Parts: sequence; structure tokens; C-alpha cells
Amino acid sequence: MLSLALGSMMLAKPLAAQRPTPVRPVPAGKSATGTTQGKDSVAQLSKERDVFSWIPPDSLMRALLDREGYRKVQYQGDTVFFNALSRVLVLKGKPSAVQRDETMIVGDSIVYNDSTKRVVAIGDTVLLRDPQQQDADDFIAKGRIEYDLQSKQGVTGAFSTSVTSGQRLFLSAERGTIISDSLVRGRHIVFAKNGSFTYCDHAEPHFHFTTKDMKFVSENVMVARPGVLYIGEVPVFWIPFFFQDVRSGRRSGMLTPNFGIAELFRNSPSYRRSITNIGYFLAISDYMNAEASFDWRSGARSTDQDPGFLRGNTELRYKWLDRFISGETAVSYLTQRNGNTNTSVTWNHNQDFSRQTRLTARLNWVQNTQIQRQTTVNPTAANATIRSQLNYQTKVGPAQINVGGSRVQYPGRTQVDMDFPSLNVTAGTLAGGPIAWTPSLRLAISGQSNIDQGLQFPFVYNIRPGGGIDSARFNASRRNMQLGFETPIKIGDWLWNNSFSLSDQYRDFPEQREIIGVRDTSIRSTRVFAKTYESNFDWVTSFGLPRFFQGTWNVSPSISVNNVDGASGFFVRTERSGGKWVQQSKRLSYALSASPTLYAMLPGIGPVAKLRHSITPGISYSYSPNANVSDEYLQALGRTRVGYLSALAQNRVALSLSTNLEAKLKSDADSTPESESGKKINLLALNFSSLSYDFIRADSTGNGFTDRMFTISGRTDLLPGLDFRTSYDLFQGDPASDTATFSPYRTDFGVTFSLNGKSGIFALFGRLLGMSTPLEAIDSTNAPRDAADQNVAQQTRQMNAAGGGNMRGMQASLPAGAGWNLNLQYNAARQRRPRGGTQIVNDPAVFCEPQRALGLFVYDQCLINAQSAQATGLTSGQSAIGAPVFIQPGTQNVTATMSFDITQNWSAQWSTQYDVERARFASQQVGLQRQLHDWNAVFAFSQTPTGTFAFNFFIALKAQPELKFNYDRQTFRSSGGR
Repeated sequence: MLSLALGSMMLAKPLAAQRPTPVRPVPAGKSATGTTQGKDSVAQLSKERDVFSWIPPDSLMRALLDREGYRKVQYQGDTVFFNALSRVLVLKGKPSAVQRDETMIVGDSIVYNDSTKRVVAIGDTVLLRDPQQQDADDFIAKGRIEYDLQSKQGVTGAFSTSVTSGQRLFLSAERGTIISDSLVRGRHIVFAKNGSFTYCDHAEPHFHFTTKDMKFVSENVMVARPGVLYIGEVPVFWIPFFFQDVRSGRRSGMLTPNFGIAELFRNSPSYRRSITNIGYFLAISDYMNAEASFDWRSGARSTDQDPGFLRGNTELRYKWLDRFISGETAVSYLTQRNGNTNTSVTWNHNQDFSRQTRLTARLNWVQNTQIQRQTTVNPTAANATIRSQLNYQTKVGPAQINVGGSRVQYPGRTQVDMDFPSLNVTAGTLAGGPIAWTPSLRLAISGQSNIDQGLQFPFVYNIRPGGGIDSARFNASRRNMQLGFETPIKIGDWLWNNSFSLSDQYRDFPEQREIIGVRDTSIRSTRVFAKTYESNFDWVTSFGLPRFFQGTWNVSPSISVNNVDGASGFFVRTERSGGKWVQQSKRLSYALSASPTLYAMLPGIGPVAKLRHSITPGISYSYSPNANVSDEYLQALGRTRVGYLSALAQNRVALSLSTNLEAKLKSDADSTPESESGKKINLLALNFSSLSYDFIRADSTGNGFTDRMFTISGRTDLLPGLDFRTSYDLFQGDPASDTATFSPYRTDFGVTFSLNGKSGIFALFGRLLGMSTPLEAIDSTNAPRDAADQNVAQQTRQMNAAGGGNMRGMQASLPAGAGWNLNLQYNAARQRRPRGGTQIVNDPAVFCEPQRALGLFVYDQCLINAQSAQATGLTSGQSAIGAPVFIQPGTQNVTATMSFDITQNWSAQWSTQYDVERARFASQQVGLQRQLHDWNAVFAFSQTPTGTFAFNFFIALKAQPELKFNYDRQTFRSSGGR
């Protein structure tokens, strides 16, 4: 009846008062019994929690609440006193509540003046909730809150609340004042005395800041002075004032500089100060932003290799969703104290013109790769090639068109490789009745400029007018062009293949050739050609006959028209033919091939239910009659008639082989070994390349093998990612000549594998030993996916940004909680020395020996570049008979990456590249990380192949990474060190 009477008295402003079930609000960090909770301060302050239960209104109250033109005010308590003249309402109860619109206040006793719209709430815990403040949680005070509901201003005693600005910030103070911003709807200002704030959500925070005066503007800024950082209850840092931007989204502002404590207090007289990332970030719009920054390294106590530098960086990022455009561009300009400069540019652009048309650009350009490499302490960036890629793909009718190219610069070298343009046109199958046509076109043009390796005559010598000889490095270049057109036509079960190709190789640098008489090998001469070239035009046609025994033996007969000399084109021109096109002959070739799959089921052992062993041999037989090749054609290629074997009749058998051993595992539901529910894993898969044996050649030379290379590769799922390969050079000499000797020589060996505690081999041995180790099957589809991921990671490393702040590299972050993991890669390569001819040994020590006269630093730098730079362009003339052969020293390299968890919160990672031949580490990266609840600490050490190394200690607040302590020490290799 009390509710009904009061509701009638306040009809002008409808309200409701109902008798509640007393529920005391729970303060932050405390339970209902007053005990401290271990965590979840977020839940104690969240607006989502239910702090007060309103009794559902009866029919009269519902009618009053539904009337239009009135603002709703609800109140509820154990006892209610209302003065109709002063319009003062007094609520008492544990708790009582008043709600006007969406703003609610809850306390032990509440005095509400409807005339002044002021509320005074008193209690052990008083709660104020304003849902319009979307970035703030409940405001909880102890003792008293006075609040004006109309102006939304008030004062309070000790209080606590939290706000969200990317991360949740917890605030508390002894007393405060709340003022609503009259200009910005939904914004309020809080003034606090003797307050503290933290990002830790524990009831007993791991860290917090204390301050005497604090001002908080919602959705804008927080300012406090002075500030003392506490770790636990221990004060560790004092700052005169604290400024925190709590706005959400992107906004303009100063970038956070990166410098260590050693930059302020140098701990060694030889230490060189460095500061990076000093600049400004500009949020142009929601779709575009820019930033400008600069990096500085002191020039005091400079060396020839480390004179100190100043680098400016500018970056622009853009993303238009409605245009399907995104990208970024960056430019860096570096000037060293000795006057050397370097400009680097990066542009990444993605644009979708339609569902079938897309443009992707990843462009990087560096003016001076030597300076670029010397001024980085990131081993990945120091080793990575500076790569650019451009690709445009579209579809016109049934034709898929891809146009693109790439450009590569090598760190520490002048050579530039460019593949542009690259065109591929693939049409879908054009069918008409029993006839189907699938044409395709490809064009690839590549070139190398400023070649600095693999030159027989790297310098040009000129006589000076006043006497003496002047030398200048030859500006060598190379160009290759490949054009091909494939036009297969299928008529029923018959397939007619036609292939047209044109290739051109042009080498713009002098090179020696040995000229031997075509019919008289005693006639020999040596010439040096200023430029060399080789052009080939070829046409190949074949007829595929209907297959037999499909699904079993898979027999395929075919007839083809091939070149007599299969290593060259139908028409050829070279510098030895004087630019004249010469022609060889064609001959028919009859072939029959079969590729059956043979398999057997074997009984299992232990956790293995069954074993399946499959063998897939590839068997083919071909016959070609003898033919003739003209002397002009042999002379153009540098071959001789004496001992020439390609014109002989061919009676060949070729064999290739692949084998696979699979295991089917027992499942927990297996009741019989014949259960079909078990998973499968690949125990071992081996692939052997094809070997051909020619019986006619065996009768003529005593050796019938014709293939130059033989390769073995394999993989297994017991060690995820395990791949191994080895390659052999089967002949000493040219297989097309009777002087060649069959002598297998290993030229390449490589193995890559990943190992961790969940690898199948550990689980398998554990099950065999009776341990309850789960044996999980490895999805074979993961293999290509893992390989693709590794390829993407490798491409990402190679495509490090050349310009802008990204080139500095990012702070290391180690994987945690994943157990231990080992990735190991070993590669060994060596080159077989030919018999006779001109041989040039490309030994870095021999190559750099003339530089020793210019100083030890110049010699050391040359040696480092020659040893660590990628060897490209060393085989420029090996495809031409009589050209000099460049002998590259053998290489053996081990690349290893290991990460493991020392404890639950401590993790470590070690990455290294070890040169086995030179018995030295090419690069090192060691990281140690400590995961804390609110902080992240990383200890890192890195060393580049140039000798530059860096040590970094970094500890930062997870919620605000700008709040950090870091110690950086960067040391560039001096001129006197080895």
C-alpha cells in the first residue's frame, strides 16, 4: 500500500518503490564476507554483474511507468519516508537504490531531493552506475557519495573504479570529485587525492603507481603528479608527473623513443650511444596514417666501419575498404659521419580490382647495400636479400593471365638480379565434341647487372696518357629470355602435343673460349670474345596413343619427333657461328611406358595394427634410329665429330622408383586387428630419380648410362618435417662424348627435420616400452602445409623492409608454453673438378688477396662479403663448351633453432648458423624470456656475419609496452678485428 500511495502522490514524475531482498554490494577485491579474493577484480567492478534486484511492478505501477511525457525515477528500500512539500525522499535499507533514467546509485541509506535532483548515499559500500559511460565500470565508494543527477557532478570519499582504453586501468583514491563535461556528452572528469592506479587485475596487484593529485578525463587523458612505481609494496621508481592517453582508436602523437639506460649513464668509455624511433605519428584519417622518425648513433671514437650515422625515416600507410586497397610506403635516408649516404625505399601495395583481377607489389630498393648491411644488428636482415616482387593477375574469358617480375639486391654486393617481365597465359580446356585444346603461353626475361662474381676478366686495363696502366672494374651484365607456346590437342583418347620455344642468352663481358676443330681435334686455338651469346629455337611434337590396363599397369605408348642433340634447340646461333642460324636434324622416337603400383599388407607390432608397403616403379622403353648432325651445328656448340654419341641410334630403358611404408595404428576402440578406425602415419617414403641405360651406347663405349645426375630424396612422419636428399654427378666429363667416364660423385646432401616432445618417434618408443604415451597420427596433409609455412617464413625474411622503421627489426618474443622444439638443417655442396680446360678457383682468400695492399680493414671486409654473400653468377660460362669453369669451394652449413621452456614462466631460444668448412659461427641469436602476469622480460644477444653484435635487456608492461626499461648495447665490428 505504501508503494501505491507514494506513486499516486508523485504522478507528475512517475516512480516505483518496492520492498527488496537485501543484497549488499560487493567491493572490488572483497567477497561478501569481507575476505580478499585471489583474482577477478574485473568481475567485481563490471557493469554486467547484478548488484540490485528490482521487484517487478504491479499493474498500477506498470500503468504509471508506461505513461508518455514523463521521466522515470525508481527507488526501493526497506523503509521509505517522503515529504511531499520538499519533495525529499529518504530510503533506508541494506541496500537501498535510486535510479533515474539509466543512472543508478545503491547504498545503505539514500536521501533523494526530487527538486534539486541531488542524491546523498551513505553506507559501508556505495555504488554508482552510469551505463552511458561505456569505457568505465561501476564507481564504488566507501562511506559517502553526493551526486547531482541532473548535472552529473558529485563528491565522494574513498573510491575505486576501472576504465578501459585498450587495456583496463584500475583507479582508487582517498577522496575525489566527479564533474560532468557539459560540452561533450558522456564525458566526465574525476579529481582524486592520494590515489593509485594499476593495470593488474589481481586483488593484491603485482605493481601499482601512487600519486598525490590525479585528474582523469574519460575517453581522453589521465594526468597524475608525482608518481611512484611500486613492485609489490616496494617503491622502485619516481617520476615528477605521469601522463596517460586513454582515448581509444588511432590518434596522433609522439612516438616512444627507444634508448637504454647506458645512453643516459655510460658504463664504459668505449660505449657508443644510440637512440632510435624519435618522431611523430600522424593519424590522417581512419584509413591513412603517417609517421616520421630518426635514429642516431654517436660518432665519438668512430672507426672506419662504424663512423656513426643519422637516419631519417618516413612511413605512410593506407587502407580503403570500399576500394579494396591497402599498402604502405617508407623511405629512409642515412648519412654517415665520413660523408657516405644511403637511401632505401619500400612500397607494399595490394589492390583487388575485381574478384578475378588483383595487383600485388612488394618493392624494395637500396642505394648502398654495403652501408645497409653494416648499419643493422639484426642477423636476419643482414643475411636477407633485398627482394622486390610485382604480380598482376586477371582472367579474360577462359584465359588466366599472370604478369609480374622480381628484383633482388644482395647485402654487401653490387650485383642486381631482375626477372621482368614474366608472363603466363593459361587457357582453360577449349572443347568441341571429341576435340579438346588447352593452349598456354609463357614469357620470361631475366638479367643481372653489375656482376661482381664469376668473371674471368673482372677489370679493364687502359694505358694512361702520361704512362702507366689504369684499371677499372668491368660493368658486366647478363640477359636471358625464354618464350614458349604449348598447344596440346586431345582427340578422344589420342593426345597430340606441340611445343614451340625460343631462348636467348646474352653475356656482356669478355670471356675465353677454346676452339677445337670439328673433325680434327689437334687443331686448337684460344679466343677471347668481348661478348658471347647463344640462341635456340625448338619445336617438339609427340603423339600419345590410347592407354592400356589403366588402374593396374598403366601402359602408355607414344611417338615423338625429337632433336638428334637433345641438349640444344632445332635452330642455334652463337658467337662461334658468327651470328648465323644453323640447323640440326629430327628423328622419330617410339616409346612405351608403364607405372604400376605394387603393395603388400604386413602384420603389425605393438601399437601398430598393420603395415602397408607400396612400390611404384616407372618403367619405359624407347627406340630412335641413328641420324646425322651437320659440322656447322657442332661448330656452333663447340663440339667435335670425334667421339660424338648423340647421333647414334638409341635403344634405351629407363627406370624410376618410389616406395612408401605406412603404419595403421590401433585405436582405443579396436577389438580386433582388422578394425578400420585406426589412424595412419607415413613411416618412410623414398623417391629415386630416373636412370636411363642405352644398349647401343654400351656396345660403343662400354658404358650405357646416359643421365648426368641422380637424386635420392625421402621423408618420414616419425620426425615431423624430416626431409633428406642427396644428388650425384654420374660422369666425369660430358655424357654426350665417349671421353666421359662413369664415376658417381656426390655433389649435394641436405637434411631438415623438426623434433619435439610430441614427435611420433618418442610416442612410438614409449608405447613399445609399455608407457602410456599417446601416439597421435600425423596428418599427411600437414606436410605440404608446413612446407608452405616455412616457405612463407623464408620469403618474409627475404622481404624485410628496406626502408622505414621496420628495418630496425622488432623486439624478440619467444614462444612459451609449447614445450621444447628443435629445428635442424644441414646442407653440404661441392663441385666436381673437370678434366683439363681453363679452371678458375673462386676461393675468397685468393679473390681478396689483392685488397690486402689497401689495408687490413679493406681485406677483412672483402673476405667477409665473399664468404657470407650468396654465390650468384659463378657458372656464367659452364653451359658453353670450351668456356672457363669456375670452381667454387665446398660448403657445409648447419642451421639450428631450439626453443624450450626452462620453467612454466621461463623460456629460451637459440638460433645459429655454423660454417663447418671454416669452423666458425656465421650468426648467433640467443634469447631468454620471463613471462610475468603484467610484465614481459626479454634478454637477447645477436651477432651478424659481419661481426656486428648487440645485447639487449628489455622489460615492459604488457598493458602499456611504452612503459619499459631496456638496456641496449650495439657494437659494430672494428677495422682491426678478425
